[in-house]
Formats: sequence, structure tokens, C-alpha cells
Amino acid sequence: MSDTTTAAAASKSVSSLKGNIKSVQNKMENLGMLPKIEPVPWPTFIFLLVCVAVPPAGFTFAFSSMGKGIEWIEQHSEERDNMTSLLMMAIAGIMSLLYLLDFSHWTSKLGRFVRVSSLILVAIMMVICILFRARSSPHGLILLYSLGTAAWFIAMKHMFYNDIVFRNYIGWIAGPMFAASLITLSVWIYWVQSDPDNEWDDQMKVRLADKFKWYEELLETDYTDNKLEVCKGTDPDYPLKPCFVYNEETDDWFSDDCQRFCAKIYNGCNVSFFVWSTPLVIAVVLLFFSFICAFLNPQSSGSAPATFGKLFVMLLFGLWCTASLSGAGAGLTESFASFFLGAGVSISMILIATFGSQNVKDMDMLQNFKSKYAWAGDHMKAVLISTSSPIIGMYMCVSFLNQCVRKAGIFPCTLPIDKSKNEHKMWVTKAAHAQIVYFKKWDHSKTYTWAIMWGLAYMIMQVFAAKFTVLFLSWMKKESSSMSFAAVTAIIVGVGMFLFLLPPIPGVPIYLTGGLMLPTVGTGFGTADDGSNGEAQLPGGIVSAVAYTCMVGLILKLCACTLQQKAIGEPLGNRVWIRQLVSINSSTIRTMKLILKQEGLTVAKVAILVGGPDWPTSVLCGIMKLPLHQILLGTLPVFFLIVPTVLAGTFIWMSLLIDPVSQQPIYAWAGTVSTLFMVLAASVQSGSMVVAAYHLERAVSTRSDELTDIPIDQEVLDADNRNRARSLLYTQVTQWDQVPYFWKKFLHFGVFAQVVSCYITLGVKYSEPYTLTNTPDDLPGAWYTLLNGTGWLAMAFFFTAFFVWHQFKAWAYRRVDEWEKSGKPMPKVEEDGGEEEAGVVGGESSEEPKQVAMGGGSNKIVPEELIQE
Repeated sequence: MSDTTTAAAASKSVSSLKGNIKSVQNKMENLGMLPKIEPVPWPTFIFLLVCVAVPPAGFTFAFSSMGKGIEWIEQHSEERDNMTSLLMMAIAGIMSLLYLLDFSHWTSKLGRFVRVSSLILVAIMMVICILFRARSSPHGLILLYSLGTAAWFIAMKHMFYNDIVFRNYIGWIAGPMFAASLITLSVWIYWVQSDPDNEWDDQMKVRLADKFKWYEELLETDYTDNKLEVCKGTDPDYPLKPCFVYNEETDDWFSDDCQRFCAKIYNGCNVSFFVWSTPLVIAVVLLFFSFICAFLNPQSSGSAPATFGKLFVMLLFGLWCTASLSGAGAGLTESFASFFLGAGVSISMILIATFGSQNVKDMDMLQNFKSKYAWAGDHMKAVLISTSSPIIGMYMCVSFLNQCVRKAGIFPCTLPIDKSKNEHKMWVTKAAHAQIVYFKKWDHSKTYTWAIMWGLAYMIMQVFAAKFTVLFLSWMKKESSSMSFAAVTAIIVGVGMFLFLLPPIPGVPIYLTGGLMLPTVGTGFGTADDGSNGEAQLPGGIVSAVAYTCMVGLILKLCACTLQQKAIGEPLGNRVWIRQLVSINSSTIRTMKLILKQEGLTVAKVAILVGGPDWPTSVLCGIMKLPLHQILLGTLPVFFLIVPTVLAGTFIWMSLLIDPVSQQPIYAWAGTVSTLFMVLAASVQSGSMVVAAYHLERAVSTRSDELTDIPIDQEVLDADNRNRARSLLYTQVTQWDQVPYFWKKFLHFGVFAQVVSCYITLGVKYSEPYTLTNTPDDLPGAWYTLLNGTGWLAMAFFFTAFFVWHQFKAWAYRRVDEWEKSGKPMPKVEEDGGEEEAGVVGGESSEEPKQVAMGGGSNKIVPEELIQE
């Protein structure tokens, strides 16, 4: 009897555990942190996983260090470059000719044969070009893999599941793709850790660059630009070869009279890093595709893509920063550009395959998809303008030539001009003309301002984060080497406290900087002028320095929470603008109030204190006048986020430590481990967010009555409604047909400046090679010589675009202020946030208000006085 009872209890426990795991999985899927996995039989799942694994396995074998990637790149030759140039010219010529002759409209059997054959030939030639240019442009392989993967998934459907509706098939493969991503990443991590020679460090960089004979292509320029004549070798037969060459037999790569900083000559050899990190790139692409396929599922959550987008951008930003700080960032811009280009085209292929048919179900699903993601429309248009304006301009030029060929009527294979539809009056083709007409219907003010903002964000990432941040950290590293340990700690605490008090700043960059700076001074490693070890100011070496830094980070977090609660939340809680910043009336904050006011420390309460946003959570605790000791006690588990973040910064610093005698890296493995800890820190941060979101959702579903009883803050609601009314009025006064001519052209100029600034940083060399191994003294002049003349030209366009954006916003808000101060009625906003029709109320105007097109297809009424220039 007892055995039966025990077995029943065990079975019940297992069922309960499975239910809890399933609940967490569903929540993570709804939040966008996991792809929504359709349940399929295990044999089907395994078969799909094997099929999905074919492209990553083949690509890893062909183009990574784990396979034959090194051998392939080593076969590069001048003949390949010449052939690639000829093939690219041939591709441009064939595609131009086909387009001018309207190849897409050839309907005869011969015409279809020529069209298909030509496209296949062009595709083969493009693949050959990408493969042959893998040494100088490895990011093209990312584009090739993204497109090939999407094509393979579509081919799998037609080969094995032709009788299955495509939208169902897309839902099936989301799970296998996610599993393949994890397997690829795990295999790569195991390969890296299985042998010290597989870890990314200066030794690996030099070894691969030497195998690829990189000096033949770039060293002459690098010697001239970077004043590294001292790094030239002495072999008269190879005058461009550097003074170091990797010797496989002795494992040596520096001669006695060759400085270690000469290795930075190879910082531009981005193919080395790409060959080493190919499996990581494959895993990221598969992860991205798995979520895209899950989002195409009609049952997916509408909020999931937004959350996934934020997490995915955080992941890419973390990898970008880690690679840049460790000196492996060369080519990252082109690689990310290739990834997003490939992802965009691949998503288009999947969308066409999913919604391509005209049956009723597919059309309904397409409408559901469009309505679900309509919020992203203006952003997608803005990204299109900011990234593709030159391409669109070239397309319009070619369209003009195509229209001229049609009007000439020389070739019978071109489309005839339909004069009944006034096509003979059009400068471009009918399709291009329709696209122009569609473009004119956009909300240009909103689209252009977003386009400038996207460009500004890119420049901040590309120049300020990737260049000047590294320069600032290297300067701090040099200056702090002569400071006392207490002084450096005080600086970290002071700067960190200031940043913590700013609402948008999270704690991660503060902990990362601490991990970079404090161990340097505490251990004294590499702080002497000659690169040798200075005086250790903290006993116990690196371990005690890391432990000290983690404790400083924890104390800093607790002190920041105390200040936010006691110096902001409690004394300023009666201020409306403070409660607005906290979003006191939002459903999330109201639910947080419900959980935080509970007595004691529950799992839900701790989850919110750790996984919730830093500033609003602490300030909310002050507004609610919660006991400080209990809040600080519940915040202590944030230590598990601080530790991996500090270790990520410490391992970046350790990867830069050089033995002054052998000139070899002391910790060659540290660069790889820093990347892993950066990913771990992001995972811990995401996990805490998941737990917090789970308990918030649970509170909403189980305590809805209590949540309803929490009163709405009427003062904040009134202020929010005033802001909504001003926002509505701003949208109305910036309708494109009501914007004065000067401001239209001014905004056009801002978009032009933004596009030029971005394309400059993509197309030419704009900065000196610089990593944390350098000091500002390595620059050819003052700190600003980090950017060359081209770089500062890009910055001039950047600041011009920012100035235009700021002035346009200021002009629009001046018009809003003028209307508000005039005493005229503001647009009315319902208390639930819905917007009523705005217009003249109370009969102040006898004239019919003008209709102004709003974004998203709606119309709003604007009084006649408001739209006068």
C-alpha cells in the first residue's frame, strides 16, 4: 500500500513539474523569448531536425576552422580576383539587359526558357563571386548562407511535405531550427574549449592571417597609414612580410627584435575571425529564422516579436562590443549588414511562399499577419529609406531607361506603351510610377524623422560605441595605472552612481567597466611603462580582485536602490512628473504595486526587484513607502547578474595581458571566455525578466479583483491625456501636405545627410586601427586623430542630420505650443487612451474643417486656422 502511495505521489510530482515547465515555456513563447514550437510526433521532429541540420553542417565543414575553411581561403589567388571582377561585370550587364527588355513579361515558351536559364546562370555566377571573394569579403558568405538556408527550407517542403499547407509547415520547422541552433552553438563551444589552439587570441589571428598571406594585400598601406615601419621584416625576397611569422614547429611567431604591437597590422584581416566564428554566425542565423517562422504562426502572440527584437538586438550589441573590445571587431559592420540583408531577402522568400497563393485562408492569414505587425510599418519604411536610398535612386534611373526603350519600340520583346492609360506621359515604367504614387501617400514627416533616428542610432553604434568608447577605456586604463586603488574605486563608484540615477541606464555597462578597471589596478599586471607588472595594491591576485569588484558592484547597486527610493521616490512621490516617469497607471506598474506591497519576501517580489527595470522599480518602492531593509534584502540576488558581467570585463582585460619577456599572451584563452560570459550575463538578465514577467502575468490572472481595486492616479491620467492630446496635435501639424516648403526641403536635407554619413562609414576607411591594447600615444596625433578626414566628414554629416531632426521637432512643437497658448480647444482624448476626433468644438468656426490623412490609413480633422502656414 505504501509503495502504491509513493508511486502515485511521485507520478503526481512529475506531472506537476511537467505542468510548471510547460507553463514557463508557454510564457516565454508568448513573450518572444522562445519560438512557439508546434507539437509534432517525435519521428517527424527528428527527421526535420536532420534535414534542417544539412545547411549548417555543410557550411561549417566548408568555411570554418572546424572543417576545410582554412584550406579554401588559402587557395585564394590573383586569378580568382580577376575572374570575380569579370563575373561581376557580366552579372551587371546581363541583369541590365534583361530588365531593359522586360524579361519578367516574356510569356512564350522560348522566352520563359531564356528567362529561367539566364536567372540560373546569374545565380551561379553570383555564388562563384561570393566564394572567390571569401578572402577579402567574407561577410558575403553570411548573405549566401542566409539565402541558401531559406531556399533549402522551401525545397524541403516541396520534396517531403508537398501535401502540407506551407503555413503549417513553417510552424513545424521552428522547433527543429531552434534545436539546430543550440546544437551548433554547443558543438562550437566544445570545439573551442577542447584545445587551447582553437581559442581566439593574437596567436590565432596571426597564424590564420599568415596562412592567408594577408600581408600581400594590405600591409603596404598599413605601414604607410599607421607608421609601423618598425614592423617590416628583413627578408629581401618578401619586402612586405612582417617581422613575425608563425612557425608551426616551434609555435613561435615573434622574433626577438619584433614588437608585439606589430600584431595589430592584422586587425583588418576580418576573414580570420570569420573563419573561426562561422559556427557562431550559423547558430545566430538559425535562431533568427526559428523565431521568424514562429511569428508567422497565426497563434503566435502579437507582442512576442517586439520582445524578441529587443533581446536579439541586445545579443548582437553584446557580441559587437565584445569583439570590438577584444580587437576582433574588424568587418563587423559589413558582417551585420550582410546578415540583415540576407535575413530581409530570406524573410521575403518565406513570406511569398507562405502567402503566395490566392485562396481564402491564405488571404485571411495575410490580413491577420499585416494587422498583427502594422505597428512596425513606419519603422520598416524608415529603415528602407535610411539604408536603400542610393539603391532606390539607381533603380529609378534604370526604370527611366527601360521606359525609353519601351517608347522607342525597337525590340518586339518589350512591353508596348498603353496610351489609353497615359503611360506615354510617364518618365518611368508603370510599375515604378505606381511605386512613386504609393510612396507619396506615406506619412513623410514621421517616416523621415524615424529614418534620421535610425541613422543616428547606427552612427552611435558604429562610431561612438565601437570607436570612442574603446579610446576612452584605453585612456582610463592608462591613467588609472598610476592611481591608487582607492581612487579608482571612488571613480567607479561615483560614475556608476551617477549613471544609475539616470532612468534609461541599466547596470550592465557599469559592472562591465568595473570588471575592466579595478582588477588592472588591484593586481598591477601590465601597468608599468615597459609592459611589466607594477605594484599590486590588493593581495590575492586576480581572484581577490574579481571578488572585490563583484562586491563593489553589489554595494553600488544597493546604494543606488537606496538613493532612488529614499532620495527620489519618497520625497518626490507627490510630484506628477515623477509618477509619470514611473508610468504609475500602466497595467505592469499596477501589478507590480500589488506584488510589492505584500508582507515578507516572496519569489514574485524578489523576481520583480531583480528582473524589473532598475530605476522605475526602486522609485516605485519609494512612492509606496516600502521598508528599505526588506527591499535591499530582496535585491541581493542581483549578485548572480553582477558576477558574470564583471567576469566578462575581467576576461577582456586578461586577454590583453602580455608577458614582457616572451611577448606572448599570458591568458590566450581569456578572449573567448569573455564572449561566453557576455552571453551568460545576457542569459541571466533575460531569465530574470522571464521570471518577473511570469509572476506579473500570474498575478493578473489570479488576483484580477485586487488589481481592479487599485485606484487610478487621476493627476497622472490628466497629465497623460494632455500629452496624448499634444502628441495627436503634433501628428496633425506635421501632416506632409501641411508642412511649409522650407521645412520639407530642410527635412529632405537631413535624410540626405544621414544617408551620406552612414554610407561613408560603410564604404571607406574612416578611422585608425585601435583596440584596448593601444594607448592614445599610439595615435598619429591628439585623440581626435582616431578618425581621419573621411571619418570627420561622416561626423559632420551626422551632426547635421541631428541638427535637422532637432530643429524640425522644435518647429513642430512650437506650432503645438502656439495652438495650446491661444486657448483654442485641444484634441480630446478618452480616459482609456483612445483618441476622439479633433476639431473645432463649440461652433468657433463656421468653415468645414479640413481632413488630414493620418498614419495607418485613418483620418483626423484639423481646424483651418491650425494648418495655415
